[in-house]
Amino acid sequence: MISIETAFERLLQSVRPLNPELVDLFDSVGRTLTAPVFADVDSPPHRKSIMDGFAVRSADIDATQKKSKVLETIVAGGWPTRALQSGEASRIMTGAPLPEGADAVVMVEMSRVERDSDGEFVTFLVNELTAGKNVIDRAQNFQSGEILFPVGHRICPMDVGLLAEAGAAEVKVSRRPTIAILPTGNELVDSHQVPERGQIRNSNGPMLAAMASALGLQTTLLPTARDNADELREQIALGLQHDLLLLTGGVSEGLLDLVPATLMGLGVKEVFHKVKVKPGKPIWFGMKEDLENEDAGEAERVCHVFGLPGNPVSSLVGFHLFVRTAIRCLEMPWSGHLEEVGNEEFSPIPRSAMAELSCDFESRGDRPTYWPARVLKNRDSKRIVEPLPWGGSSDLRSITKADGLILFPENSGLTAAGAMVSFYPW
Repeated sequence: MISIETAFERLLQSVRPLNPELVDLFDSVGRTLTAPVFADVDSPPHRKSIMDGFAVRSADIDATQKKSKVLETIVAGGWPTRALQSGEASRIMTGAPLPEGADAVVMVEMSRVERDSDGEFVTFLVNELTAGKNVIDRAQNFQSGEILFPVGHRICPMDVGLLAEAGAAEVKVSRRPTIAILPTGNELVDSHQVPERGQIRNSNGPMLAAMASALGLQTTLLPTARDNADELREQIALGLQHDLLLLTGGVSEGLLDLVPATLMGLGVKEVFHKVKVKPGKPIWFGMKEDLENEDAGEAERVCHVFGLPGNPVSSLVGFHLFVRTAIRCLEMPWSGHLEEVGNEEFSPIPRSAMAELSCDFESRGDRPTYWPARVLKNRDSKRIVEPLPWGGSSDLRSITKADGLILFPENSGLTAAGAMVSFYPW
């Protein structure tokens, strides 16, 4: 049995990133950048108005100022043709560029326009105006050449607008990993069936498939394999065609725990088996390398295989700790020199946030224990977390009420209310 830290080290040493590809901006949501994105323009490209109104010289606006002559109307997409002198103004629309000489905008609601034989004049209903009022300067949002998103950034829908503004019509991202989920066990039936004596519904398969899909993976849920070596071998062979294969159940040391031996018989090389963690100790990880494409000059295909325990919370914790780490490594050029591409903070290993424990809590485990918890309202800028009543590895109901997991070190005993603990949000 190895430590959590050793398991992470072996994952980082074993999992290599997938080849990157260029994709259209609109197909990039959920994908991870493998090259930084730089702006190719200033934003905004010119000093502009953020209001409909009148561009003016702010020094002209005081209690004694009466009227300003209106020189022209400037619309968004247009360009001013006349510079302002003292006592002059230009009508301007939201987003339009300010004329030379103007340094502020009076909103249209604070103006009164008149026309006579000498032209159009505006009287302002304000006694003073500061320079820069209702104006955004050139490059105030970002400058040409500035890095907007670093390597390792996962693109979300809100990013797409900024990427479009920056000229990133295509982005370089990692190939979307494929994953197969294979539940195992004689006792499992599908969710639409009523379990008979000795049976339970398959919760792990749908749960893990949903978690993988939420991370943007191309997900396949395979039919449940019975505890039979031939059936296991057939289903595992299908799963090995993917970048990742997750099996649930059959990884411990019981009479029908056939998964490790079957995997090894199919050429999957064990990297580790059993981690000092609660829940989820029996977790298995290995790799199957496919050298068939080597002669064609293509990179070899590798399937990364996890055998997760059958209890659903054990599977969930194993996914959050180790499977997500492997997925992050597949998506990210993990070179150890990420500061060169502007992302010193990236790590594929799950990160915790320090939080205050809401109540006394006693952990008696001889292994580091991840306990479900919910976040209470922040108090004095602190995150406060409350351990939930939890019935163990089979209790999914408590997990559905949790916002994440508190890590209690092995043999930690009583942790007093108010102590700072490591909290891993979902």
